Amino acid sequence: MKKDDLREELAAHIAELAEELILSGLSPEEARYEARRRFGNQTALLERSREVWRFPFLDALLRDLRFSWRLARRQPWTVAAAIASIAIGVGANTAVTSVVYAVLLNPLGIKNASRIVAATVHITKLQMSGSVTSGAEFRDLQLSSGAFSAVAATEHRDWTMGGTEPARVQGVAVTPEFFQVFGVPVAWPGLDGVILSNGLWKARFGGSSAIVGKKILLDGKPYQVAGIAPPDFHFPANAEAWIALDLRPDRFVRGNNMNLSLYARLHAGVSVEQAQQRVNRELSREAVNLSELGYGIDVEPIARHVAGDLRLPILFLWLAAAVLLLAACANVAGLLMARAGSRRKEIAIRLALGAGKRQILRQLFTESLLLALLGGFAGLALAAFLLGMLKQQQLPFQNILAFAGLDYRLLLYGMAVALFSSLLFGFAPAIQLLRQQQTSALARAQKKWFQNIYIVGQVSAALLLVVVMGLLLKSLKAVELLRPGFDARHLTTAFLIKPKQNQGAFYSTLLDGLRHSPGVESAALAYAVPYGGDGPATSMFSIKSHHHRDGEPEWHGQAYQVTPDYLATMRIPLLRGRFIKDTDTAQAPHICVIDEGLAKRFFPNEDPIGQQIAMYGGWATIVGIAGSVRDQSVESLSRPTVYYSLAQIPFFPQIGVIVRSSIPAAGIIRNAVAKANPAVPVFDIQTMEERIDASESTRSAMSFLVTVFAGISILLAAIGIHGVVAQVVTEHTAEIGIRMAIGAQASDIFRRYAAYGLQLSLAGIVIGLTLASACSRLLRAFLYQVQPLDPWVLAMGVIGVLLVSGVAVFGPSWRASQVDPQIALRSE
Repeated sequence: MKKDDLREELAAHIAELAEELILSGLSPEEARYEARRRFGNQTALLERSREVWRFPFLDALLRDLRFSWRLARRQPWTVAAAIASIAIGVGANTAVTSVVYAVLLNPLGIKNASRIVAATVHITKLQMSGSVTSGAEFRDLQLSSGAFSAVAATEHRDWTMGGTEPARVQGVAVTPEFFQVFGVPVAWPGLDGVILSNGLWKARFGGSSAIVGKKILLDGKPYQVAGIAPPDFHFPANAEAWIALDLRPDRFVRGNNMNLSLYARLHAGVSVEQAQQRVNRELSREAVNLSELGYGIDVEPIARHVAGDLRLPILFLWLAAAVLLLAACANVAGLLMARAGSRRKEIAIRLALGAGKRQILRQLFTESLLLALLGGFAGLALAAFLLGMLKQQQLPFQNILAFAGLDYRLLLYGMAVALFSSLLFGFAPAIQLLRQQQTSALARAQKKWFQNIYIVGQVSAALLLVVVMGLLLKSLKAVELLRPGFDARHLTTAFLIKPKQNQGAFYSTLLDGLRHSPGVESAALAYAVPYGGDGPATSMFSIKSHHHRDGEPEWHGQAYQVTPDYLATMRIPLLRGRFIKDTDTAQAPHICVIDEGLAKRFFPNEDPIGQQIAMYGGWATIVGIAGSVRDQSVESLSRPTVYYSLAQIPFFPQIGVIVRSSIPAAGIIRNAVAKANPAVPVFDIQTMEERIDASESTRSAMSFLVTVFAGISILLAAIGIHGVVAQVVTEHTAEIGIRMAIGAQASDIFRRYAAYGLQLSLAGIVIGLTLASACSRLLRAFLYQVQPLDPWVLAMGVIGVLLVSGVAVFGPSWRASQVDPQIALRSE
């Protein structure tokens, strides 16, 4: 019913009652007065009538929202500051949480990831952990007493797919249970079939269903396309095709051909811990002779396996974002608390006119809700922006991060964070405004207590993030000062898949083309390339003239297969002897060069040249010693390293190209490869400096994000301190006037209020230092040559926060010292 209709009906009832009263003997004027008196407050009666016909809660909420919007429009700067604070906290938290979800909780979009596990091998005596497996471990999992409903083995593959332009295709060979393990509705392709990824199907075949059933060539071998994987299946992250894995009997010899990755689906009701126990029982029967090596199989959730070493950095960033969110909530609460002083009279009048405390409380929380909604939507937009920026960075987990996004779950999470924050920052101001019946002194004391808590919290959060920032930046600087042991400048690297035939002629033609290209100083081929791909091959090794001491771990090292110009191209120093020559062919006696680290460890008091070492391809004679390098991370030296002639150890399907040139060499490499063999694809072209930077990109990204969080947090703390001291000065204007009238100096007033703000800062600094000390164990994992409680960093952090606090309190304290006593007393 419309509002006017309701008024007309109410007026008709009053008129009818007035007529009855006139008939009873009252005059017309007395009758109308008495009728209105009996009906009571017409406005309240209209409100109650409307509540019967409408949804009272929704009506009240809409009314409160309209009032909150009008109030916000009258204080645009305060509201804008509050919304910006919420947006920063919610945006940072949601963006980092989306990364947590994509990397740690639901890697690569795997369905029911909690029921899928990965199995790896550890051998304590070889200092190995997380290693790939052989067919023996595959069999162990299959026999593990009902722990798993399905077990699958996979092996990485690289193919060349021909066409107008040859392309590298990455994929895996899988056993029949693979798609069952991951719950994918795709049939195993059979020994001559292939399953294409949705991405490869669309990119290479235009998404045409006609390709199913036809044959394609991978490395020149025909495979019949048996199906297309669903668009949401991306495991492993770089897989573009899946073929059948045929395990020969020799693959089931324990310790032989350890190239398999194992995955399994847990039986219903079986936990990861129970599965591990059942695998251990099976292993105790099958591998008794390996127990002295510390051999074992580790079963872990697929999410943890995929995330690997990224778990701690990502969780650390999430904690930093949570600290920033709390600082933002404290800042908004301080802004609302400052605004509460100007609304005291408004609330008192509304209470005096009969408004209930419940109504007032609802209105105040509606105002907080409006701020949370506006800040939440802005925060989600900021989260999308931050996530897009993060995806553009060169990070080691970029292939996993590509699947991070703001789906409906993350959007709901972001809004939930915003709504929860509204409770955090709206509670204290609401309680403060409702306690109008208390004495003004008690009310001011409670308000001051709330304000002090918020400021101390903001300063402690800011100092904690500033200290973490300082530690990470100092550690990053220490890493940047390290040298990898070779000259990374002007080096361009690339990978290619070796042709199946005439490899020697291909190498010769390719190197000749590279060396005679304009701007090229030198060129070499190698497997592997430092900071590239999966790194060099690792293996146990033996030295003919040396024997293991009792209890000594097995010797474990790594090997490079390289062409003669490798050392010169990389500018790795040759310390003694000679390097590989063109005459070191497959038919010549096997030779090798060892690095300085291996020489010092195993030949401390003797000449290693002429000694024999066996790692790959049997015994090889040591002919030289090269300088040690840091080939996977500049933070640590590589394992003991052996350099073999590529012609003598041509085991691996890929090969790296390394070119030192005065000009960009990407085009030079492509042209040289095309001339040597146009069917060979070239991929992953990067400069060596880019590869080194990418190896430290996780540390750099952490340092950058924490620096941003710390900068925002300290800005919020400065705004909070400034606002609280300014509000206190405003409330004490009369007191300041009296003090100055009876002889207080301006400097005394300045010191009084500056000391108040700085005392809060000092309290926050003490708590911040305590929190930093408590977090020292967590921080240790991210630092290099820096102690978690580095005195210099702590001192700089404290000084920085004190300086910012000093700047924040200066303005209000100066204004307090310039108050005119006469004007202050007159205004009061």
